[in-house]
Amino acid sequence: MGAMTSAQVTAIGGLNAATLTLDASASNLANADDVSAVGGPPAYNPVAVQQSARPGGGVIATAVTLKPSQLLAYDPNSPVANAAGLVQAPEIDPVSEVTNQLVAGQNFAYSLTALKAANEEQQALLDMTT
Repeated sequence: MGAMTSAQVTAIGGLNAATLTLDASASNLANADDVSAVGGPPAYNPVAVQQSARPGGGVIATAVTLKPSQLLAYDPNSPVANAAGLVQAPEIDPVSEVTNQLVAGQNFAYSLTALKAANEEQQALLDMTT
């Protein structure tokens, strides 16, 4: 197969962005219960995905660490709890993360459909030239 069309590049960028978004959200949810001592370094810093336009079409997706934001939580049984039973936990909203995962799944499906259509169009053009 020859060079990719702009439609294929755009669709593949969308697939990559959706996959990275799902990975970032899954990481946030998997580490939402990581705690650390109050005042110490965070046990986990949430991540997000930033997208920017790719010259020629599509997007470039990059995972970035969000500004550390910790919440105080009461967990007197934690080995890192202070005398008041408090620990710090990453500020992660499970509802937002599940929403991010659902949107990423939809974006992946749309991008896959676009890639299939672009591939079929390219194959049809190749068939016409042979």
